[in-house]
Amino acid sequence: MFAVVSVPFMTCGAMWFTRFRGWLVGLLIFATALGDKANINFMSYEWYRGTDRGFEVNLVDLIALSLVTALLIRFPTRLKWWPFNSFWFFAYLGFGLISTYMAYDPLLAEFTLFKMAKLYMVYWCVVNVFQTGISPRNIWGGMCAVGILLTGLALYQKYISHIYRIPGPFDHSNTIPLYVNLLMPMLLIWGLCDKRMNSTWKAITVLSALGMVFTIVATYSRAGIVLCGLCLFGVLVLINFRLKSPRLSLISILIIVATVAGGIKASDKIIERFKNAPESSGAARKEFNVSAKMMAKDHFFGVGMNNFSLAVTYFPKYREHFVAMANEEEGGVAHHVYLLTAAEMGYAGLAVFGIFITRFFLMTGWYAWRSKSFAGLLLGGLFMGFGTLHLQGLLEWVLRQSPVSYLFVITSGIAVAFMEMIRKTNFAPLELAGRY
Repeated sequence: MFAVVSVPFMTCGAMWFTRFRGWLVGLLIFATALGDKANINFMSYEWYRGTDRGFEVNLVDLIALSLVTALLIRFPTRLKWWPFNSFWFFAYLGFGLISTYMAYDPLLAEFTLFKMAKLYMVYWCVVNVFQTGISPRNIWGGMCAVGILLTGLALYQKYISHIYRIPGPFDHSNTIPLYVNLLMPMLLIWGLCDKRMNSTWKAITVLSALGMVFTIVATYSRAGIVLCGLCLFGVLVLINFRLKSPRLSLISILIIVATVAGGIKASDKIIERFKNAPESSGAARKEFNVSAKMMAKDHFFGVGMNNFSLAVTYFPKYREHFVAMANEEEGGVAHHVYLLTAAEMGYAGLAVFGIFITRFFLMTGWYAWRSKSFAGLLLGGLFMGFGTLHLQGLLEWVLRQSPVSYLFVITSGIAVAFMEMIRKTNFAPLELAGRY
């Protein structure tokens, strides 16, 4: 019923009002932070421990569907029908189709295939909505709202609910670092470097970004804390190297001092987490990774998307080496997104997936290096965020989770939109116009 009412309303508003389209883009970003509070799984398999448990429809899908419909009806001549990296996405989707056809349980694979198609719709939507003249400042609004939400939840869960490793709005605490590191660097750059922003909004933006850092620390994710620290330091180095402003240098020193002071205050629990992390967790990861390699070796096109958990549960060959996980009745997921992809889609599917995500990473870095504009600085922040996402993929499968996968394609679309802006000005200095 919500879809029946909201989609036509959002479509009509997006067709005729530029500002309304901008608000929807901000809401699109914010909706990724709502987790399971804003989705429904049709044909739900709640018992299944794979990456997808039904045909998921969420608020991001409804907003993107509304924007895409409005764009097709109102602005067909302005659209980029084949955005950057589309070929490799469809190549990846092609391997997904083959993997689904050959899967142990095709229905489980169809859950993921359905989400893959929606992810391309969201990416296409973000790239093209900027062709209609909306202000990039709407991105800032959505990211800032996410930072405020996550910071508020982190404070509540840590100091009122006294949760040791906070999950934020998500199912598990490990989701937060991969999600936050995609946004925090760009948001911090926006707050520190946008000359058009007044002092009040700058302070809110910087505090929102630093609140995201606190949120990661409150998860006590070891890799997340390390990569977040590298991102934060990298942003400060980047802006001071590019802008050489005494004011920025002073603020950067204050941020480092505040971060170090906060780290010292929480150091006892952080050190305890690094020293006393359960050995069974690392052993389980290794056992699942061995299973993933075996599946990739046995099946050229993999065991089928979203079928890893099924295979490791019902085929003794893939669990006979288990020790730490020997008593688990239901197998989980390999905590290594690249090995998981190889297991479910084969090494050829992994290669296409690797090319797809690497092209975004490299092109973002190249434009960030070439452009001396504010948009180039923002791309530098995205470049760092992409780097942390791909590095942590060696330890986690969280890129497959809907909040992170949706945010990844949204930020990829934002990166492509900024690249287009920079290309149109022939790499000349570029200000992102608009009001707050």
